[in-house]
Amino acid sequence: MSAARTDDQRHAGSWLSSLIPRIITKGVPFSQLPLRRKVGWSQVPMLIAAVTSCLLALLTSPAEIFGDRLFVAGVLLTLLNSVLAWTIPWKSIGPEQTYLAIPALGLISATLMATGGYPWLRGVSLLIAFPIFWFAWSGFVPRLTLVLSFVVPLAATWLQLWHHDIPFTTEVVANPLLIPLTILALATTVVIVEHNSALAERQLRFTLATSRRQTRLLNAVLNAANVGVVVVDRDGHDLFMNDVQRFQHRHATPPGNPDPDESQLLIRAVSGAYEPVPELLEPEDRPVIRSIRQEEFTDEIFALGPLEDPMYLSTSARSFFNERGEYDGAVTMFKNITPVIEASKTQGRFLANVSHELRTPLTSILGYLELLEDGPGLSDDQRQSVDVLSRNSERMLHMVNDLLTAAAGQHQVTIAAMDLGAVVHGQLESFRPRAATAGIELIEGNLCHELVLGDSLRLGQVMDNLVSNAIKYSGAGGSVTVAMSCTSKEISLRVADTGHGMSAEDLKSLFTRFFRSDEARRSGLPGVGLGLAISHELVEAHGGRITAESEPGKGTTMTVILPRKDAGRSSESPTQSLGFPTVHPDSRH
Repeated sequence: MSAARTDDQRHAGSWLSSLIPRIITKGVPFSQLPLRRKVGWSQVPMLIAAVTSCLLALLTSPAEIFGDRLFVAGVLLTLLNSVLAWTIPWKSIGPEQTYLAIPALGLISATLMATGGYPWLRGVSLLIAFPIFWFAWSGFVPRLTLVLSFVVPLAATWLQLWHHDIPFTTEVVANPLLIPLTILALATTVVIVEHNSALAERQLRFTLATSRRQTRLLNAVLNAANVGVVVVDRDGHDLFMNDVQRFQHRHATPPGNPDPDESQLLIRAVSGAYEPVPELLEPEDRPVIRSIRQEEFTDEIFALGPLEDPMYLSTSARSFFNERGEYDGAVTMFKNITPVIEASKTQGRFLANVSHELRTPLTSILGYLELLEDGPGLSDDQRQSVDVLSRNSERMLHMVNDLLTAAAGQHQVTIAAMDLGAVVHGQLESFRPRAATAGIELIEGNLCHELVLGDSLRLGQVMDNLVSNAIKYSGAGGSVTVAMSCTSKEISLRVADTGHGMSAEDLKSLFTRFFRSDEARRSGLPGVGLGLAISHELVEAHGGRITAESEPGKGTTMTVILPRKDAGRSSESPTQSLGFPTVHPDSRH
């Protein structure tokens, strides 16, 4: 048990900490006093008791009591013991328990006073309890303390009889036994309380050490994961912030304010082009404050710091609850995605610049090819060669336009009344020569010819991508079937081919930008993996969805489902009725 005691707990006379007024220690808790002062104040009760005994002796039998050398010796030893307690530098002279010499001398002085003061001061034997309790509260020698708590008072009562020549009869010997038994009972209680206190204290210290170790481990794990974390309690006070978040917090600190609160940090929203908004977020819109309001969100992007040096963070928040299901706080996590954002912006700028530079000469090439096609005097072989050049140049221009669309980051749609069936039919007619050349049968199924709201150019682009892919990845002798079905709520467009097909793993990434299946890459067919991704985005811009079904060797079926918006029944503006995110009338990519 003594091994669990620290310097603060094994101090001399800690049992007196509640007895000494705080004014005596000048407002400092007793456990935090220097060891010498602890020992000195712990000896004060014994000194007061000795002085009180002397005053009682003056009032009762001064001649007899002060005439006894043992009583006087006990008083003088108490005075000497008190001086030693206040003057010896206990912390520097030896082991921590060296100060127990003071209660040990106190047992001797109390025994001498009890022996010399008897029978005039019978209660003076209780002075032995002071050093006994001191031993008990020290926690160093619990078993020896219990032995001393009975043996010393018992020896004192027998010394009283011997010193004053009182015969040792059974009655005389038995009467004083109540005092050692009482001191033993009290000492036992103190030892048990001290033992339980030491066990509880040991458990608390173990729990605290475990908690600190887990906190350090959590901090190390989170720092290794490069994720900033802030934990707040139910009242919004910070409980934990790891090193990564401290660094990010410093980046968001405004100039001239070294210790800002959450509402003063440089936190901004991020635009669709991943640029920080100049205005700072309102306090109620900031992530930590939102988490305190028990809001939960995932991967919301914010910009921290000055406009010229933003740090982009993906932020998520979750609440946690106690065992009764009551809100107990929240965790907010901040992932630095600045490199990803900067790479995306750099990629977009690169695509836009390269695509723009490619489109200019391609447009010129196509213009001169049209002049050649219209010019007289071309032989059939020459005209066929010009057709091949023209077709491949148009294909390249289409790829360049896809790159430009991808670089733009968003799609502009213009909504107007349109006949989607006519759009589909027109696209199919333009593909028939290409399908015939490839030896593929292009089948036009049922088409719906009704006016609906949509962007004919963008939906034509979707149709072009789907049919072009179907022809491209179907072998000679195969077929591509295009059909529509319409209900009062939606329009379904289906493009099915009998081509190579795809694996289930490829289908998961089919609509991801720049994705091409292993089969497509091995085939050597041209493409950059943007057509289906752009088609997916355009269909979603119309409020619809696009799905794919495929098996290797069994072909692929692409299905576009659009919500039915009847142009004849809509009294609202097209933009409002379809709810498109960005609409620029008469604009085209």
